[in-house]
Amino acid sequence: MSIHPDFQLPETFRGLQFTSPSKPGSVVEFPTPLPSAGSVILRPLNSHIVSYAKEVFSNGNVRGYKYPLPLILGTNGICRIAAPATDTPHLQVGMLVYTSGIIRPRDNLNMLPLLQGIHMGASPEGQALMNGEWRNGTWAELVKVPAENIHVLNEPILTKELGYNFEDLGYISTLAVPFGGLSDIGLRPGETVIVTPATGNFGSAAVLVALAMGAGKVIAVGRNEAKLKQICTDTNNGKVVPVTISEDLGADTAALQAHGPVDVYFDISPNSAAKALYIKAGISALRRGGRVSFMVNELIRLIETGLLPIGEKGNIQVSGRFPLHKWEEAFENASEAGPMKATYFQPNVTG
Repeated sequence: MSIHPDFQLPETFRGLQFTSPSKPGSVVEFPTPLPSAGSVILRPLNSHIVSYAKEVFSNGNVRGYKYPLPLILGTNGICRIAAPATDTPHLQVGMLVYTSGIIRPRDNLNMLPLLQGIHMGASPEGQALMNGEWRNGTWAELVKVPAENIHVLNEPILTKELGYNFEDLGYISTLAVPFGGLSDIGLRPGETVIVTPATGNFGSAAVLVALAMGAGKVIAVGRNEAKLKQICTDTNNGKVVPVTISEDLGADTAALQAHGPVDVYFDISPNSAAKALYIKAGISALRRGGRVSFMVNELIRLIETGLLPIGEKGNIQVSGRFPLHKWEEAFENASEAGPMKATYFQPNVTG
């Protein structure tokens, strides 16, 4: 039975809901939302699972993320449009899209954003939005998102000409994080950039993004020498050079400076690494006037033009795909996946 004859929406949908970071999640049925002005209802195909999911949504939320409860989790994803609002005439039912989870208050774009389905942010406006209109995320059969967060994908080019499948495209969720930082800092073709730590999910993605943006050299920094060598092998690009850090400030700075003047230092360390010596070493290695970045349409264009290969072409692997009820297994998989790998929920896959 449909509650809207034009959209063929079901009366209810299922979502993975958590009521406490110390209690198991469960798949719950919810009434289906209708699109209000400025919003779109999406049908997630591949909902990205962040590598730190079990640290935030189970195990007592050891990272201390702020989010309202109960909550359907999940942020970025590859989706089909299920129901656009009447004020979004370009968006049509069935379009393939990428949705970004970064939501800002429309009446004050200077405020810090919230991350839909993950973190309500540090501003009162973000907290109000996540407690109200934009509460739930993409780990569900349907999700309501702001229309401005929708990025329409050129499906014929991506799937037919370039040969990508929807799981390949799901890696956009990972690439979007470092792309935002490297774009904001203005990475230019030919420049040398340090990426620390380069061995994690987002750090390894930053190496790929920097290459696609034309970096002349990418210094991949980390503690695990084997993982750094694997990144060099997977990227298969002589512009990537590994540097294994020793936590000796002088030695690490010298090792970084040995590769010539550094234009950009891109750091995507967790908060727990705020006092790590490699951060000081990276900043010390910058040339005079160098830039530091502490951590979407242009990103998609890089992929559609073939400048940023993903899937098998980019040695990106899907480490796991899961239905919603197997969330514990999915969290574990995402945590252990490692660099240049992705884990997804597939809420609308049956069987």
